[in-house]
Amino acid sequence: MKLNKREKTLLVICLLVIFTMANAFAIRYMKKNWGGGTEKIRALKSELADLEMWLEDADEMRAKEDWLLENTPQEVSMTKAQGDLLQFYQDDLFERKIAIEKQTLQEPSSNEYYQEVGISLKVRGAEKDIIEWLTTIQGAKKFQVIKRLELELDRKSREEEPQSVCEITIARWFAPLEEREAE
Repeated sequence: MKLNKREKTLLVICLLVIFTMANAFAIRYMKKNWGGGTEKIRALKSELADLEMWLEDADEMRAKEDWLLENTPQEVSMTKAQGDLLQFYQDDLFERKIAIEKQTLQEPSSNEYYQEVGISLKVRGAEKDIIEWLTTIQGAKKFQVIKRLELELDRKSREEEPQSVCEITIARWFAPLEEREAE
């Protein structure tokens, strides 16, 4: 069967269209796969940079971890630790002439990094004394944290010196139980 010139031209055009479309799909497929590879390479380079940064800080981080292991308070009884924490703040506030209006023990908690006991206090006193007291609560070797703090000026007070009311939750951290059992 012989094709005339017009049929041959249509056949060539049809084959060119099929060839072009097949190449377009092939190029799209290759770009998608190669593009994914470049994204993965970019992500791996970023991860490598992060890991190199951590590696540079490894000695410093080991020193910090050693310091934590040496200095984190060890406590056998969380109940005793909580009572000691409350007693310490009762005595401290009494010496500073700050009145405790309300005190509550928080539920002790623990996780893989630390055990925590806490107390909540509502105190009233001279604004200057309360602010001075608040600055003494946290410190690197105290392993204490202020978990909640509300400080308000007492507008109803008839004192000459400005008075404040402070509601605060203080927590103290101890070494995790499993770390102590391993020693």
